[in-house]
Amino acid sequence: MIEPNEPPYDDDLTKSFDLREAFLAKQEALSMALQVTARFTQHGTTIGDASEANWTRMLREFLPGRYGIGPAFAVDSRGRQSQQIDVAVYDRQYAPLWFSTPAGALVVPVESMYAAFEVKPEINKPLADYAAEKIASVRALHRTSAPITHAGGVYPAQDPSEKPILGGLLAVRSGWTDITGQAAVQALIARNDDHRIDIGIALDALSFNIDEGQITYSESGTQLIYFAMRLFERLRALGTALAIEMTEYESNIQPPN
Repeated sequence: MIEPNEPPYDDDLTKSFDLREAFLAKQEALSMALQVTARFTQHGTTIGDASEANWTRMLREFLPGRYGIGPAFAVDSRGRQSQQIDVAVYDRQYAPLWFSTPAGALVVPVESMYAAFEVKPEINKPLADYAAEKIASVRALHRTSAPITHAGGVYPAQDPSEKPILGGLLAVRSGWTDITGQAAVQALIARNDDHRIDIGIALDALSFNIDEGQITYSESGTQLIYFAMRLFERLRALGTALAIEMTEYESNIQPPN
């Protein structure tokens, strides 16, 4: 006999689990959390900080623990620094985290950066342009690469160009009446490589994935499911972060002669 409100068994060992319903519930909870602060304050910084915290929490809950997630600056071995990234995805397993700011943003070597996301209330062309500039400030940094020693020998240093840093947008709503229309598509796709936008979501509309100049969209109502799965897929394809050539960093912290 099945107890009241208990999911039916599909066979002798397992119960059914509605994956779609679970993601839709998470999507609704995230949407509510992102809108609560906006309803009770008009302070832009407060709203922005709350949005970044909610997106960070959602990604931490979904992505494996090998990924660090949160606000960050990227730096390179030549002493250059990116603009602040609202939500960065970076390596926690092998890469050192150099410093943290009083506001809680980390300073991480650019070799450990997997993705850079800009958080905004809505997606529109000016904000896409702004996000692309911040993403480009990470991609413009110099990335080193070192061989990796393992039990059976040594893996050669990887080519940084084969480990692209993903760039994306996280928003509650779309500023376009039709996010699949020509104006939106041109605003998202027509960018050079460093300013490239790869993936994003307008929580009340659709999520999108751009690969080799082709854009695809979620089905209406499944935007968070689609975004999370496409992001995981693209991160998995990148494999492990670059091994840092530490001697290049060391050469830039030696005292001048």
